[in-house]
This record gives sequence, C-alpha cells and structure tokens, in this order.
Amino acid sequence: MKLRLLLILTSISLFITCKNEIDINAPYKDIAIVYGFLDQNEPIQYIRIQKMYQNAANQTTAEGAQIADSLYFDSLVVTLTNKSTGIVYACYTVDTLVKDSGFFSSGRNTLYAASIPKTNTVNEEYELNIFYPKGNIKFSGTTRIVKDPEVDNRKIVIRTDLSTHNSLMRYTTGLNAYLYDLTLRFNYREYTSSDTSLFEDKFVDYSLKVNKVVKPGVRYDELVSSASYYDFLKSRFKEESGKFRKAQNFEFRTYGGSSEFQSLKSLNAPNISIVQKNPVYSNISNGIGIFTSRNLKVFPLANDPGTIALLNTNLNGFRP
Repeated sequence: MKLRLLLILTSISLFITCKNEIDINAPYKDIAIVYGFLDQNEPIQYIRIQKMYQNAANQTTAEGAQIADSLYFDSLVVTLTNKSTGIVYACYTVDTLVKDSGFFSSGRNTLYAASIPKTNTVNEEYELNIFYPKGNIKFSGTTRIVKDPEVDNRKIVIRTDLSTHNSLMRYTTGLNAYLYDLTLRFNYREYTSSDTSLFEDKFVDYSLKVNKVVKPGVRYDELVSSASYYDFLKSRFKEESGKFRKAQNFEFRTYGGSSEFQSLKSLNAPNISIVQKNPVYSNISNGIGIFTSRNLKVFPLANDPGTIALLNTNLNGFRP
C-alpha cells in the first residue's frame, strides 16, 4: 500500500514538473465594475463605472493599478430609466471631483451623473443601463427607491438628577427601507474669544443604531438615555485656549438602505463556518458591483431650554 501511494505521488510530481510555463494572463474580457447609490434627497446622483483591469505579463498588479486609462472604458452610454413612468434620464460625465490617493490611480476620477425628481408617494423602480459601443456590450441593474421615513415631533431632554431618564425617538420607516443607521447630532457654535464675530459651526454625532434590520412602513421607538448621552458629550470636549462654545440644537438623522444594501451587508457579515469564504454580492448583469438606493433624511428637533442651559454650563469650554 505504501509503495502504491509512493508511485502515485511520484507520477503526480512528474506530471506537474513537465510543464513549467503557465499563461497567467487569460484572454481579456470587458467587465464593468459598478458602484451606484440613488438617494432621492440628493440633487445629483453619482455612479462610478470602471472596468476590470488586467495587468500586462511584465507588470505587477500594483503597477497596473496605477495606470488610470486601464481602469476606465473609453466610451460609454449611461442612462437611468424610471420604470414606473418610462422616463429616461441621460447621464453625463463628471471629472472634477478629486479621488483620494490609494492602491488605484487617482490621476483620473470619472463619474456618471444625472438628476432625478423626488416623489415620496410613488413606489418607483429605476434601471441603470450601460452600453459600451466599442464592444457592443450592455450592463444593467435595477433598484427600488427608498422613500423618506416619518418622525414624530420630539425633544432631546437631559436630566442628570434622574439616572433612569430617557428621551424617546419615534419614527416610521420609509417605503423600500430594510436597513437603518440612526444618529443623534448635537450642533454647537465655536467662537473666537477675542472677536465673537468669528465663529465656526460644528457638530458631534452619537450613534443610536447601526445596520438595524427593519421592515418598510413600520413604527419603531428608540430610547436615548440621559445619563449615557450626557456622559458621551462630556467626554468629547476639552478647554481650548482662545475659544469658547455654545450649544445650538439637535438633529435626528436617519439613513435608510434598500433590500440590495441589506443583502450586501448580510453577505459581508463575519463568517464563523469552517469554510471561511463569503459569496460575492452583485446585482449587475454582465458585470460586478451594486446598484441600489439609500435615503438620508435630517429631522431638526425642538430645543429643551433646560437641556441647552445644562450643556452650556457643564460641558468643557462652553458658556451660557
């Protein structure tokens, strides 16, 4: 048995060593890499469309990634179609937004942009269509627009004398929303002590929920603990020479994601199985990437005078 196993291993070894030239560059195929998030509250929708690149045999992957022209198609026809109305919106190229430096070249940053109207009462589905004339290839993807949530009129009230005191944020999720990030924003103004006409508006964000799975059109409650929130704010500020601050107001910020976004998040969750590999999510036909919808909505909250006075008196660097 040992002799037979040795013969098998020897045969495999000889077979492998017979061919020492491997063609690592397979025939190239044009594949679109798409990253697009529609938000009805944004005046302009930006979509990133690049192509899968293949470095030359005499180049490293890092070297190829720094050649900007290898990352983009030389010509594309891109449109957004509202499938509910049949209206087609032509996308135009934008090259003026600076791309951060990184592994891939930042010498060029071509995006495709269009403006779409907002309506919060119609269940809209949009289709992204990409046509590459040179290769006569089409790429596409669809998504339903995430609509605005509804938020009850509320106040953030901080009471340091009651350890169990909470403020209540009550909201109804928007149509086509399946995932939410919820943030409480504290806005303040920072003044120059020697000249109070010089100031800068700043903020501090407090995360209430991250990637909260929800159902569309359902009412949810979030409690904001007075003690926890007050301790958080106190930890974020220190005295600064020549400056002072004043509390302004609060905002409740909702960031909703579509069903595609939820699927992407689920597939990228930590994998605790024996096989440590997650499937790659894509909803782009003939390509790779994601075309989906999100919704950022900001709700200003009414001020509680006692809370504003408390913060101005007790936070480091603040004045009444």
